[in-house]
Amino acid sequence: MGEQIRVGIIGCGWPGAAHARGYLGAGGFKVMAVADLIPDRRKKMMGEFGIAREYSEAKDLIADKELDAISICLPNHLHALAAIAALRAGKHVLCEKPPGISASEARRMDTSAKKNGKVLLYAMQRRFGPHEQSARAAIAKGYLGDVYHIRAAWTRTRGVPVGTGWFNQKEKSGGGAMIDLGFAMLDLAWFLLGQPAPQSAYGMTHRKLANFEVEDAGFAMVRFEGGKSLELAASWALNQPPQQNGTACRIHGTAGAIEVYTPNGAVLYRDFDDKGDCKENPLKPPKLIHHVALVRHFKDCIAGRATPEIGGPEGIALMKIVEGIYKSSEKGKSIQL
Repeated sequence: MGEQIRVGIIGCGWPGAAHARGYLGAGGFKVMAVADLIPDRRKKMMGEFGIAREYSEAKDLIADKELDAISICLPNHLHALAAIAALRAGKHVLCEKPPGISASEARRMDTSAKKNGKVLLYAMQRRFGPHEQSARAAIAKGYLGDVYHIRAAWTRTRGVPVGTGWFNQKEKSGGGAMIDLGFAMLDLAWFLLGQPAPQSAYGMTHRKLANFEVEDAGFAMVRFEGGKSLELAASWALNQPPQQNGTACRIHGTAGAIEVYTPNGAVLYRDFDDKGDCKENPLKPPKLIHHVALVRHFKDCIAGRATPEIGGPEGIALMKIVEGIYKSSEKGKSIQL
């Protein structure tokens, strides 16, 4: 592969630009090509990041023999198609969330990565945020004791996706707020719990405030191996107090708790007394964060120095949970996973 890993990016929207910034910040990569159906979006990316090659079709970029790795930043229903084609062409793949629109697509992607001996990494960037990383480090040091429950939410008061319109078409998105915003928080909470095996899910989705065929809000309780549990909430549109708009992640353990999102970053609470009073300890964030940290991990995986933190098997597990939540909402009962 030479000194630099040569990369192509498929999809020139904001995720594609975020990946490009990550590659530049991580070092060791050269973004050589972009692909997008819209010429103006290609030209903007090329100008901003000094990219020389452009393709209108994803298949033509995938066929570029000079590329070692590809970022896939496309609508959900195209993830599996593009990823499998890239893996078969001998490229390492960094794919945006979610892993396709079904667990079966995630399985096919995992199988292709293993068969072709290439890295498949999903761009779950919340794992690599400063607050989230500092929380994970505190858990690893044992400050919380046994972590057994997490409340995770990403609720927009009014934040319905706009653009090309594929978000609200189930055959292209796989669902609404739950597979969009909920997926990111599900992955984060599962990661912070230590990625225990999922056992069951109970979910409820709603279409109340946006006239879509997919849900504008969804809520779930997920049970994991070892009695660990997760409360999950996601919405594009929800009537709620203004201060509740945004993300929340509260981690509960036998020896302490962490509030991940505060104005001061992640905060650890421990040494609880009989009255519930405790010590409050802001957590120091790492220096390597966001897409730069994600892409640095991608580089380590390609070099064989690391195993994908959120690769094919993890993608399958997460998609099975999401499918269970949707099925539970349809059936009106808990679903075994």
